[in-house]
Amino acid sequence: MYGRQASEYVIRRGMSQIGVPYSWGGGNAAGPSKGIDSGAGITGFDCSGLILYSFAGVGIKLPHYSGSQYNLGRKIPSAQMRRGDVIFYGPGGSQHVTLYLGDGQMLEAPDIGLKVRVAPVRTSGMTPYVVRYIEW
Repeated sequence: MYGRQASEYVIRRGMSQIGVPYSWGGGNAAGPSKGIDSGAGITGFDCSGLILYSFAGVGIKLPHYSGSQYNLGRKIPSAQMRRGDVIFYGPGGSQHVTLYLGDGQMLEAPDIGLKVRVAPVRTSGMTPYVVRYIEW
């Protein structure tokens, strides 16, 4: 599976986890997992774990840290982002990562006490580039 079809599969795989709890350090290629520290007793995803899981479905292996994920793939100016691109926040993408769905919406594992959800894209703190792992 390549191109746009792969990108849509990544989105479907991520969207299938809506409602799963946030868990710091949680999530792997197989799905939700128990987190660490504040997420130790919670099975779920943190932001980078959700992205890792979503892309694993098409054979793209990503590290479980947003800053490392930001350094992989092709950087695209955020004004040119398209469905399936990955949005990062904080210096070097180190604070948060989300999946762009198009139409100003993103999929994210937001924070402790919240669940995986679709939310409007926030531009505050966004890196100047998004990352494109799948070309089409």
